[in-house]
Amino acid sequence: MRISIVGAGALGHVYGVRLAAQGDDVTFVVRPERVHDVRPFVIEQVNSADRRDTLERPRLAADIPADTEIVLVTVRFDQLAPGPEVGGDAARAAGRRTVADLLRGGPAVPAVVLTPLMPPQRAALEDAAGRPITPAMPSVSGYLDERGVVRYWIVGFASTLIDEGDGAPADRALLDELARRLTSADLVARVERGVGAQNLATTIAFFPLIAAVDAGGGTSALLADEGVLGTALEATRECAALADRLGNVAPWTRLLTRAIGPRTLRPGVALVRLLAPEALRFLDAHFGPKLRAQHLAMGAAIVALGREHGVSLPALEGLMTAIERRPEAR
Repeated sequence: MRISIVGAGALGHVYGVRLAAQGDDVTFVVRPERVHDVRPFVIEQVNSADRRDTLERPRLAADIPADTEIVLVTVRFDQLAPGPEVGGDAARAAGRRTVADLLRGGPAVPAVVLTPLMPPQRAALEDAAGRPITPAMPSVSGYLDERGVVRYWIVGFASTLIDEGDGAPADRALLDELARRLTSADLVARVERGVGAQNLATTIAFFPLIAAVDAGGGTSALLADEGVLGTALEATRECAALADRLGNVAPWTRLLTRAIGPRTLRPGVALVRLLAPEALRFLDAHFGPKLRAQHLAMGAAIVALGREHGVSLPALEGLMTAIERRPEAR
């Protein structure tokens, strides 16, 4: 299958390298200044028997090739849509094309977005790109370590979910084939209805917990900061109420958000530090200040959705203020 992946971060690395390793024709669409980068892509699965895959010569391009059959979009939320609220205007001011620009200039094939999509951003992206967008939920999390290697986990109890949508039969056939190719690459995937709503609800329910890592200045500092920690826990309760109005939250997220509290969080983190210390390094690397722009953009989008649906989110707004006030934000 001929697949183009827009974005070559941790998520793009994992999906692209796994697909290329089994013989699929994969092109990574990157910024023009990165096209001639000759470094190999290396990924290592943490929760496996030391699985390591290397793509010695990844194919990089500044545009989506004309013969692409399907596009996977793996960029950050703040890099996704064309408007100023998520960085589109900033990208153009810096002389870079947005995701919408790339999709509009590429072939008219399904575009599967693995990044969480809020309704206004999805509508703006579809309008600017001139085509429907297919939401998807990844089952992979990872980070780039100090060696330039992507270390990642595959969530064993979840699949990569792709929304079947209401597109043409030919598009549905391509989505089904993508799910088969991913499953063949040991990234179990399936196409089903309602993935967009589930991804939206799950993202909203889980968001305060990941944003808190940034607001607190890292996992250890967060646990020591009673004020930020309390705000994050209250924001989690607020966001769970909003999420229930918007879709079905993934069962694992509902269990996690209900189990986390002031009496369970610290012992839980201590246990993780003992049994799986790299998971905490991942939290600090993936959800810390490096993704501040994404946290602020997504937080603003969730607050706006809360207003639209009559759900007050004062604790979430307080959490966003804590992020903005962190020294790293200046």
